[in-house]
Amino acid sequence: GLIVYTMTMDKKKAIATLKLIGAPDRVIVSLILQQALAMGLVGFAIGAALIRLAKDYFPRRVVLETSDTAILLGIIVMVCLVASIFGVRSALKIDPASALGG
Repeated sequence: GLIVYTMTMDKKKAIATLKLIGAPDRVIVSLILQQALAMGLVGFAIGAALIRLAKDYFPRRVVLETSDTAILLGIIVMVCLVASIFGVRSALKIDPASALGG
């Protein structure tokens, strides 16, 4: 959540410009949601690949069930959606006139 919020604050001027030219709020919300989901899904894919590659090198047997992986994916998607709420709330509060300022 903090990463999504920080990345949204870094893009304040771009979001203000979008608002200034008349972009609807749903466009801004969808951009932030897509960014949060992309970060979560890329992280999940990299983590899953590393686990699959390293599981044979553990001293104990690691059992990776498909249902556990699916549940973990669902949890990651939910966390990304909840985390993006902070970025969305801050993005919708940005004043479009701030795009004109320095």
